[in-house]
Amino acid sequence: MNRALFKKIALVIAAILAVLVLLVVYLAVTFNPNDYKPTVIQLVKDKKQRTLDIKGDIKLSFWPKIGADLGEITLSEHQSEKQFAAIKSAKVALAVLPLLKKEIVVDTVYLDGAQVNVIQHADGSFNFDDLLSKEEEESQQINFDVQGVKITNTQASFSNEGTGAKYSVDQFNLTTGQVALKKPFDVATDFHLTANQPVVDAKAAIKANIMADPEGKHFVVKGLDAQLKGVLLDGQDVTVTAQGSVDVDAAKTALDVSGLKLAMQGDFKGVQRDVSVQAPALKVNPTLISSDKVLLSLKQKDANGDVNLAVELAELKGNQQAVESKGITADVNVNAGARKVEGHFASPVKANLADLIFEVPALAGKFDIKDPALPNGAMQGQFKLAANANVKQEQVKTTFDLTLAETKLNGDVSVAGFSTPRIGFKVHADTLNLNALLGNAGGKKEAAAASTKASSKADKPADLSALKTLFLDGSINIGKILYSPYTLSGLNVGIKADGQKLALQGLDVKLDDSRIQGNVGISQFNKPLYTFDLNIDKLDLNRYLPATEAKAGDSKPAEKAADKGEQPIDLSALKALNAQGNIRIGWLKYGKTEAKNLNVGLKAQDGLASLDPLNVDVYQGTVRGAVKVDARATPAVTIQQSLQNIAVGPLLVDTINNDMLSGNGNVNLNVTAQGNTVTALKKSLGGSVDLRMADGAVKGFDLAGMIRDAKGKLNLLKGESNASADNSKKTDFSELTATFNIKNGVAHNDDLAMKAPVFRLTKGESKGDIDIGKEQINYLAKPTLVNSLKGQGGKDAEQLGSIGIPVKVTGTFAAPKFGVDMAALGQALAKSVALDALTEKLGGTKADALKGLLNGKSSSDSAGGDAAKSQSGTTTEPAKPADQLKQKALKKLLNF
Repeated sequence: MNRALFKKIALVIAAILAVLVLLVVYLAVTFNPNDYKPTVIQLVKDKKQRTLDIKGDIKLSFWPKIGADLGEITLSEHQSEKQFAAIKSAKVALAVLPLLKKEIVVDTVYLDGAQVNVIQHADGSFNFDDLLSKEEEESQQINFDVQGVKITNTQASFSNEGTGAKYSVDQFNLTTGQVALKKPFDVATDFHLTANQPVVDAKAAIKANIMADPEGKHFVVKGLDAQLKGVLLDGQDVTVTAQGSVDVDAAKTALDVSGLKLAMQGDFKGVQRDVSVQAPALKVNPTLISSDKVLLSLKQKDANGDVNLAVELAELKGNQQAVESKGITADVNVNAGARKVEGHFASPVKANLADLIFEVPALAGKFDIKDPALPNGAMQGQFKLAANANVKQEQVKTTFDLTLAETKLNGDVSVAGFSTPRIGFKVHADTLNLNALLGNAGGKKEAAAASTKASSKADKPADLSALKTLFLDGSINIGKILYSPYTLSGLNVGIKADGQKLALQGLDVKLDDSRIQGNVGISQFNKPLYTFDLNIDKLDLNRYLPATEAKAGDSKPAEKAADKGEQPIDLSALKALNAQGNIRIGWLKYGKTEAKNLNVGLKAQDGLASLDPLNVDVYQGTVRGAVKVDARATPAVTIQQSLQNIAVGPLLVDTINNDMLSGNGNVNLNVTAQGNTVTALKKSLGGSVDLRMADGAVKGFDLAGMIRDAKGKLNLLKGESNASADNSKKTDFSELTATFNIKNGVAHNDDLAMKAPVFRLTKGESKGDIDIGKEQINYLAKPTLVNSLKGQGGKDAEQLGSIGIPVKVTGTFAAPKFGVDMAALGQALAKSVALDALTEKLGGTKADALKGLLNGKSSSDSAGGDAAKSQSGTTTEPAKPADQLKQKALKKLLNF
């Protein structure tokens, strides 16, 4: 009975299955999925606000496999007609019965011409977020088995709107064997990869056998053969290859590497580089760590020479708590023209992989340098280094000791934090002999000058933004640095960087005979601001300038050089300079000029610079004031200076190349200039100069001697008597004052006043111009004799003393000329003689004689008549118009 019941039940189940089979057959025969394309398209439009376009026919199968054969399909972006994804064709089929056991068995999947464009918006969202289900449920593991995957001519792109990064893969082809979890399968793919951050344009080809067990965290790659070739890693024609096998079992903390070979060759900005790594066998698990020797090779060649480096890590043995190698060794060879370097170093290596602690306890090495430029043609050196790195705590500590020729350098370096390293260090050396290290120092100044001229102009501040990630705290102490012809001694400085500022603190060093102390810093790294506060006890600039410049600073007149085409003033560096600070120098020498107590404050920003204060004790006096420079367009200079008790002679020599004046005095300058050349600046000078001098001399002529000779030359009243400047002659004075109004490079004066033992210059009696741009003088002075010289010279001198003696100063700054205008002097003297004759004839003073001449009376008669009229209370009648006219004409004739 029970059998009968079971039989009936079995028949019922069989009948039901038969009906289901018939139903599936019926659906497969009668159901046409293409009839539902409009519905599906509208559903996507309504639910996802995207446009789905199904251009080809859809073919479905239901038994024994559920399958789909799709034609061309496109899907738009969200709420846009722009394409998001597309395929030209796709075909997939999976068995029905395995689905009941949560298994997916799929035939070979075919996909051709797929395209997808992924975009990450600036807010971090993606352009496919709307396609994802918002109800997240924990998924269960589903076993799948795919007979194979074949993808052809596929393209995918990704762009990040926030960073501007773009990545693209095209010409993507992929072929696999049977794909299933926990089972190895073959993979072969090739594609074209492009990117802009960093720049990549390369083709890739990869073959391997892969096993993946995501649940067990076990992944295996065997028989890897990969190549990437093109533009990448900041290089051209770069080829990267990888071969070998890797087995990673994260659950067991195990790693097994065999036959690993990595290599890279390419052209990196003119440098041919070849790097390779070989690791034949490496095993890591909780109980054992072992490795055959690992080899690293670097070969590099460029226009400067070639470098070869070979590093070998000997066998490793141990466990995760303690692993040790017999040692790491390296050999290096460098050929750079005539210089050849050979080096070798070695050290044992220890590690605790459990705590990620690595140690190189005693790295020691030596090297041999051969170079004809070295003092002995060769040099040997050796070094020692110990390093300890704790990866978990992100700490590295090292000590080092270097001996090279006379140089012995030692210290320590520590690093805390890897993402933003904070570096501490101490460096000490008794002597650092750069002459021995760098070779012959001959021509260093010239080479430096040539390098400066060859450097490209920069009118924008350097971008030092990389310093924002630099954190330093250390010190340098070096007893002596030798670099012929210079010597630095007693260098002590602290260096600190905190991401906001890089500072040299407590700088204390002696450069030759100069002691330099103070602080220097850089901040605002994207537009650097340089700050400084320095004290220098004494500085002889002649030691650090080319010989021609030092001679140019000598305090002596120099002949004007031949015009070789004046070079424009280059202030482009000032446009890029942002600086603020002070420098104080106790004693300074430039050429033959010596100065004391220099105090300069500098402020420069965006092409504007000011030296305020600009104070110095020089030329036996003091200079106080400021200078401003504007380099934003045509260079412009503003000078405001007050010079007190200055020796004017050396000042004139240094500023306008003129040695015609000596003595001490006060000078106040307020001038401006603008131009692209020095000559243009001179010709544009404007402003004022106020001069006050005492106890000096005008060099080049003897005015008193000229006056004494003038009487004997009156018979030559035909023109001027000129003489070139004679430096052996001079005209002394006790007091001199003058103001100059400067316009377009010409200084005009009309208020020169001078007092001398033998003459006087009255304010307003002299005038003229000094053309600073052309370095020319055109000035007329009218000195008169003082009483002391009149008495010594007799009647002739008295006659000269009654008139102004016209003295002309002409010529150039370098060769001025002085002369008395004898014709004008003769005319004035004739007028004076005539007036003297009238005085003798009429008596009294010259004024009385002139008055008597006009009235027809003697001076005594005029005096008596005037007295009588005064006593009687009557007044003199006013002169008639005719008499006034005669009196005016006579005064003009007699210069009275």
